[in-house]
Amino acid sequence: MMITSNSGELFNVIERYCHIHNELCDFDTIWHYTSADGFKSIVEEGEVYFTHNAFLNDSTERTHVFDIADRVLSSYNNEPKNEFIESLSALFNKKKEDPESVDFTDPDEVQVFVFSCSLDKDSLPLWNHYSKNPAKAGFSIGLNLNEIIKLQFKERILQGIGSNLYPVIYDDQEKEKLVKEICDAAYELWNDCNTNQEEIVKEAYAMIRIAGAFLKHKAFESEHEARYILYVQNKHLDCLGNLLKFRNMHGIFTPYIAVPFINNKTLNEVVISPTLRSKQAKSYADLFLRMRGYEIVSETSRVPLRF
Repeated sequence: MMITSNSGELFNVIERYCHIHNELCDFDTIWHYTSADGFKSIVEEGEVYFTHNAFLNDSTERTHVFDIADRVLSSYNNEPKNEFIESLSALFNKKKEDPESVDFTDPDEVQVFVFSCSLDKDSLPLWNHYSKNPAKAGFSIGLNLNEIIKLQFKERILQGIGSNLYPVIYDDQEKEKLVKEICDAAYELWNDCNTNQEEIVKEAYAMIRIAGAFLKHKAFESEHEARYILYVQNKHLDCLGNLLKFRNMHGIFTPYIAVPFINNKTLNEVVISPTLRSKQAKSYADLFLRMRGYEIVSETSRVPLRF
């Protein structure tokens, strides 16, 4: 998937772990919450935006995984893995010197882009975020997981680029367990005389950073987030071509990837937030969808919110 066949073995640790986690969650629809303007754009353009994870709302988005890695690597102190652990720790320590910065120069550094959804169809915490004004409606759009998984293979056609859907893990013990499994698998490869040990350390670091994209602080647990993640190394960024776009956020050119996810197969349901004018919001949303070729009847939130 990335760098060498060895990294594929490390990535399989993530895939196996998340496959089990997905089965425990048992979901077939994911829900993307957005504003009215966002909903209009998604339906009209047929695209969703994968935002670079340096520009998401969580202030610990890129740094939380460093704390997890610190705890895991420290747990190896009494085990005979010192040279490997020391090398991996040194790499993490180097990156921690300025964890908020985004390195686009190191060819092996991984860039992560995120499309955020939830496992909850009708969530009050998320409505509070996307429809702060009771006079304005927010939208939760239900996306068919099976159809989205079919689309992910199109992304994998691009060299050096990977994608997958992961429910976010909030439990600290579960996070540490996953990172430790990656380290253990990397150490086995590191001991193989036919592998480049320096590259194995780099690959272990890259895989932990990828895993870190769906490991979040437990303060966000009420969101029940599921993330579709697209990741690419710097040396393969040119493969994105016109897919990589930029928007101005307070004078910073924020990178994102526009992915044509939305069609009659993927978009199954639409829920409108609690609003003072729910009947009107539903009526016009249904007309909007019909005029855009969708045979979907929206529904209004069942959250018994009194404004």
